[in-house]
Amino acid sequence: MLAERHTRSLPEENEDWRVFLKENALSFRTALLSYRDGARIHAGTRPTEPNFGTAETQIRFLCAEGFCPKRAVWALRAVSHYVVGSVLEQQASDADERVPDRPDVSEQAPSSFLHDLFHELETDGMDAAFNFGLDSLIAGFERLRSSTTD
Repeated sequence: MLAERHTRSLPEENEDWRVFLKENALSFRTALLSYRDGARIHAGTRPTEPNFGTAETQIRFLCAEGFCPKRAVWALRAVSHYVVGSVLEQQASDADERVPDRPDVSEQAPSSFLHDLFHELETDGMDAAFNFGLDSLIAGFERLRSSTTD
């Protein structure tokens, strides 16, 4: 699945680490979304021998950008977990929409505030929500990457 669809797993020459993390995450997300239950299939996997070179390149790249090795791995892992979790939620939501006559579990309608907000979020779409979360993670890494405490 990833071998076929994940096209940005390695940083480009002279690329900013923030750009790499974002492009890598977007490519990973696209790969998972391209398969039904892609996130469920991928969840819980770890790099294996064919992918050790990619993992090491990513870690060394982040280390060259100021991360200690442990924090580089944690950042990559956090992004990976965020992508998998987001795709899992999106694919579950998509599956719910395919179920005909699904009963409404809510007995009460939301307030007009929540109704309008839910409509706005629905209009913005999953990509906007995903990008907000990803940008937030990366901004946090900026602050933490050279911190001396674990």
